[in-house]
Amino acid sequence: MDTPVTPVVETPVTPETPVTPTQTAFSWKSALNADYANSPTMKKYEDTKDGFNAAVRAHLDLQNMMGHEKVPIPKGPQDVSARAIFNKALGVPEKPDGYALPDAEVPATMKGLTFDKVKFQEAVHKHHLAPDAARGLWDAYTSMTKQAYTDAVKAQQDKVTEIVNGLRAEWGDAYQSKVELGQNVINKFSSDKEMNDWVTATLVNDPRGVKFLATIGEQFAENKIAGFQQSRFSLTPEEAQSQWDAIRGNPAHPYNNDKAPQLERDRAIEYVNQLIAVVSRAKTR
Repeated sequence: MDTPVTPVVETPVTPETPVTPTQTAFSWKSALNADYANSPTMKKYEDTKDGFNAAVRAHLDLQNMMGHEKVPIPKGPQDVSARAIFNKALGVPEKPDGYALPDAEVPATMKGLTFDKVKFQEAVHKHHLAPDAARGLWDAYTSMTKQAYTDAVKAQQDKVTEIVNGLRAEWGDAYQSKVELGQNVINKFSSDKEMNDWVTATLVNDPRGVKFLATIGEQFAENKIAGFQQSRFSLTPEEAQSQWDAIRGNPAHPYNNDKAPQLERDRAIEYVNQLIAVVSRAKTR
């Protein structure tokens, strides 16, 4: 009897997983002598590619620096010799006038503004400034001072303008004549133009000063002070209203009296019309 044949079953072959070779970590310090690798200097750098590049860069920077002139750093104010060498390397002149700074340009509109270049050079020399730094500081100083002067002048002008506008609103048409009266008083009693300008500049910066001058001027205008003749040209709205009220309350005044001479009545009517105009203009402002 024939022996049965057992069929052969082929076992599928499973492909092997490829083996990845172990990657060795980068270590540049492992190639150094132990003394080098453990030195304080090398310990500042990591044992990586970035650390290696940083160490090389530091070495190259040091090599480049060693190619320059060596200059000692002064240890303090008493280290005179090191300071002298250090200053020379920076280009600090031996004497203050060695900076040779340019004269400050002062516009004609800034009368009285001056810059002491000599003292400035002495100051920067005392603090060992290099020429470029001294020039830059000089330019900044003169520019800031001129700007401050300009701002101060503008502020003063704005203040005077504010005062003038306020008094114009208060005095109306009488403003100009009152100012002229006050200025004439100053002109009469000032010994010279310098005093005249000083008194004027001092008083016109405050409404009280202008009113003070106007009051004195009125005293002269009304001949209450001998030796000074000045006519009065106009009235304030309050003064005009006061006179107009007084005339209306006086039946005997030519303005109210139909039997008054025609010339006096005409003049009275004209004068009252002027008073009314002064008051009316003040109300429309």
